[in-house]
Amino acid sequence: MRLISLTLVALSLVTSAVAQIPDGYCTVVLSSRPTLAQAADDVRARWSDRDTTVYLSQNGWYAITAQVVRKDRADTVLAQGKAAGRLPNDALCSAGKSYTRVAARFDAAATGENIIWQAVDASRMGTQDKRFIQLALAFQGDYNGLLDGDWGKRSQQALEAYAFRESGQAPANWHLSGLAFDLVEEMDRGGWQMYYNALLGMSYLFPQAQSEEAGSDSNFNNWEHTASSLRYSFTTSDQNRAQGIHDFVYGEAAPGSDPYSLRKDDFAITAVQKANGRHLYARSHFLRGQWSTVILSAEDRDVHLVRAVTASMQQGQATPIRFQEGGFLDRNIQATLDFIDRQEEENPPAAAPSAPVAAASGGDSVNRPRTSQPQQVAVAPPQARPQPPTSTGDSVNRPRRTAEPAPTPAPVTRPEPKRSASSSGTGIVVRSDGLVLTNAHVVDGCTDLRIDGRPATLRNVSDTYDLALLSVDAAKALPYAAFAPEAAGLNSDVTVLGYPLSGLLGGLNVTRGAVSAVTGLSGDSITMQITAPVQPGNSGGPVVDDKGQVVGVVVSKLDAQRLAERIGDIPQNVNFAIRGGVAKRYLRMNGVRHTERSGAPVLSPVSLAETAKAFTTFIECD
Repeated sequence: MRLISLTLVALSLVTSAVAQIPDGYCTVVLSSRPTLAQAADDVRARWSDRDTTVYLSQNGWYAITAQVVRKDRADTVLAQGKAAGRLPNDALCSAGKSYTRVAARFDAAATGENIIWQAVDASRMGTQDKRFIQLALAFQGDYNGLLDGDWGKRSQQALEAYAFRESGQAPANWHLSGLAFDLVEEMDRGGWQMYYNALLGMSYLFPQAQSEEAGSDSNFNNWEHTASSLRYSFTTSDQNRAQGIHDFVYGEAAPGSDPYSLRKDDFAITAVQKANGRHLYARSHFLRGQWSTVILSAEDRDVHLVRAVTASMQQGQATPIRFQEGGFLDRNIQATLDFIDRQEEENPPAAAPSAPVAAASGGDSVNRPRTSQPQQVAVAPPQARPQPPTSTGDSVNRPRRTAEPAPTPAPVTRPEPKRSASSSGTGIVVRSDGLVLTNAHVVDGCTDLRIDGRPATLRNVSDTYDLALLSVDAAKALPYAAFAPEAAGLNSDVTVLGYPLSGLLGGLNVTRGAVSAVTGLSGDSITMQITAPVQPGNSGGPVVDDKGQVVGVVVSKLDAQRLAERIGDIPQNVNFAIRGGVAKRYLRMNGVRHTERSGAPVLSPVSLAETAKAFTTFIECD
């Protein structure tokens, strides 16, 4: 399992925990601002001498708060603080009823682990750090711009999109660590590095460890990324042929789409999306008396790779992509790792407490080795040489890695399994070659797995997310799920598909409901609450929106009988699903690029069921 998954979960749970203001207490509000950036500026200008917490309120404003005090002493504390000039005259004490989450924390002495909780202040990063994070955001699919180290509106919006999608929180410094960890692993896995193509006189990102030549001819040198649909084509030509290439690419645009075209005397860019969804990008520079052209193409699910490569392109020798040794990002990464180390020391592995769920079992059937501490190296430009690109060069800064900490038990946990000789669950086909996503507890303890009656192989298990990947040999390409680009909104309609109570019902079951809460029990950021009825056997099945796109994975339900005994009432339709964004993160961590489709039409209930039925599978376990 990748370190970043545990990092994000650990930090999310801690941040959720500190969001609670205890009963009988209130927190002193120093000021409030309409945006997080303005709140951070206000803290730096007026309140940098004290520890502060910034909360996002239901009205969209950010409240800057100081110490937490007892309500029965609040009037005295406020009066004394105002008299002494330590508090503004309009300061008040709030019990936090309108606060939705912690947006940021600022410490008077931001040293050591304290810095990871602070809101991101891009001015603290040098140019190297900013370029590194821009590339990380490009790989995540959030940034579409140059790797210039100029942190403007586009960079900030990309960081905010990433942070809210991954954790539901505004950007904090630990998000920068998460981006860095993900980028290091992505570049290590693919051998991504800045390559200087001496024939073209241009530099660009290239996956040295996952590339092979693909049908080059006298006109084009072609290469493909073996782990995705990304393809490169290189050529040099005169002006007429370069113009012809761009005219051809422009003509491939899907009807009604909005192709992009830029033409200058010594520079040209054309970018389109074809009718089949594939993206094409052509870029040409007039260098040393000839036109040098790079053409990129990829399917929609891999468009983030196109953006990452185009962001990296530059004339001449490449500038190394690395964060500054000893700089802010380096210190922040080390502080994050120190926090994880301390959490592991203070919270050794423990048995998860019992809680009600829909599935029959839990646990982890895959042994994952701990990661040793690797050597720290950096990306450097390779030696200039003509095609094919085979230079070696260094990889990105590699942060110190430690043994993985035990995941904090989620608010919704599972009882000890009482597995019969055979059990079943539901899965989601996520790739046409037979890759299937389900819950970890569905496959726990299985010695024999079948998907729709065919033998299946367990590929990966994550107890942290309660997700697992299986594969089945597909005689032909299978229909696979598309994920919704955005998270499911509160009260949005959802449909659940699965194979519940298979011994009794014996077939696919479809139920409908709504998103009743965007988080799980106690604000758990991994799950969301839905009203669509679920039963044992639904676990691992898709939760889809009105377009048939996956927005969640069914995981659990409250035990009505147990809760009734505790509170004297029977809960109605309190069910939980792993959020779609978490499922997409898990797929990315395992090198699986999920599919998203923009502008998908709303489907009728019958058409929606038929669409989702095609990628919903029946899983049997012995």
